[in-house]
Amino acid sequence: MSWRFHEHILRGELDNRTRGRVTGRIWLAGVEAPLALDLAGDCAPDLAGCVLAFENPEPVAMTTRPPAAPQRGVAGEITAARKVRVFDMPLPKAFAPIDAGETPPSHFATALVIEWFNPRCGEFRFETTEFRLTVSEPAWRFTATEIAAREKEFAGEESDFHRAVREDGENGEWDEFRNEQLLRQSETLTERALRLHGQYGHGDEAERIIAHLMGWELIEDYLAERMRTGHEPIAADDDGDDFANADFGDYEEPEPDPAREGIDWVRDAEERIVHPIYKMARDLCSEAMDEFDESLTGSDDTEAGDFVCCMMTLGAKLAGALDGLARDGDVRDLAFAVATIKRALEHHNAALAALAPVAGKPFAPAARVAHYRAALFQIREDLIALIARLRGEGPPSI
Repeated sequence: MSWRFHEHILRGELDNRTRGRVTGRIWLAGVEAPLALDLAGDCAPDLAGCVLAFENPEPVAMTTRPPAAPQRGVAGEITAARKVRVFDMPLPKAFAPIDAGETPPSHFATALVIEWFNPRCGEFRFETTEFRLTVSEPAWRFTATEIAAREKEFAGEESDFHRAVREDGENGEWDEFRNEQLLRQSETLTERALRLHGQYGHGDEAERIIAHLMGWELIEDYLAERMRTGHEPIAADDDGDDFANADFGDYEEPEPDPAREGIDWVRDAEERIVHPIYKMARDLCSEAMDEFDESLTGSDDTEAGDFVCCMMTLGAKLAGALDGLARDGDVRDLAFAVATIKRALEHHNAALAALAPVAGKPFAPAARVAHYRAALFQIREDLIALIARLRGEGPPSI
């Protein structure tokens, strides 16, 4: 999985005039500071020795958190000469004739491709035919021998870039920072997928278009085959069994450690095992939904709805972050667990901020607003204490 957000790029510049080094900056729409790049390696022969400036004529503001800067790592393919096929009609029409086996009209266009790998943030890849480009005169050029060696290296995926991508995480466990970057990357991809769903809708044709635009080649091929044949594709090494039809016998979820009750797990109203902090947030959300019900359904005020929405999101994030701890009592990846809890704290802050406009509304007496604020502060204190415990900085849980 790689970072892909070329739609959010406002403009940028890359400088390869110093051989063996690519530097530059990339500005993102909606983000104040640019991404500063300092990469080992060179651009492809068409851009080697040059300064490349690019601009997106229709940028989309970034609503998720950007990758951390500066970006130091290894350059991959950086070229303005990649030939790609571009359809001569809107994507929905281009993808629709698949049932009849038709080939939609298209032409080859020149695409800008920018790749790099940062061991602190992961792999980045952008490919677009939509940017306006300016390329300077080269300060140096590859020789014919160097070009041949480079092409062989990249074709065999044996460049420093490809090795770095393959070895990501193999030389040691990811720390909190690296896991936080993974979560940012995931949220950026999720935001992009949701935006594309809003544009193209749902159904097989829409899903195939979205897979194409997201770079999910396996999913795109799978949907294309299913649309062509009308049947679920079966891989050569697949015997046709699937998870849904698997027989798990009389499996029963093991009981949690009684000594951890009230610390790492409790039972909710439905007798399900959940983490106490998650239960507190979910109960608070249910309380707000019941108390603000009339305002949520019959008023032009949006403040109550915004607060409840933030509380629902907080509950979902806490469920994902704390479910394993509640059920197993064992955190196999402490750095990832802390990163997910820290991400939940960001949504906690959003919920606390959304509570402020509710104060003073007829449906929200001051005492009730104070109640919700106190409960949120308690959730925050408990999360901070849990982070300290997982880091080994706080008192033991038992």
